[in-house]
Amino acid sequence: MARRKTNNRLDTALEMWVRWSYPGVDQGTTGRTMLAKLIDNKGELFFGGGGQGPGADGLESKIEAGVYSMFVADPLRADVLRLEYDAAYWQVVTRRGIEDYDPRGIGQFEKAAALGVSLRTYRSRLAEARETIAKLLGYL
Repeated sequence: MARRKTNNRLDTALEMWVRWSYPGVDQGTTGRTMLAKLIDNKGELFFGGGGQGPGADGLESKIEAGVYSMFVADPLRADVLRLEYDAAYWQVVTRRGIEDYDPRGIGQFEKAAALGVSLRTYRSRLAEARETIAKLLGYL
């Protein structure tokens, strides 16, 4: 991966978002859709979590909401952010019809190629996405 200007607070927040976006990884049902929660709980919904992870107003869900807003304005920017951090990347792969995508061990060049954009465009959209999330979180 190319070097980027580090922003430890932003990188830490994005790493938390990545972990939150993976269903079933030491977090109960946090980060899952309402339908998935309904199925997991056999028709019952439990709110409040009881300490099972971050609440609905947590940092991770704030980032996710920001990514959804970003997607409405510029889908490529949101897709680049998801692929760069492997945060629910399967949504991008499925929606765009990318075949044989395996995020393990690939760099920005391969991710840009999967999206059908140049490396320069990929890096530009990534910088825009990081800036958008940093502003959202008040880190800039």
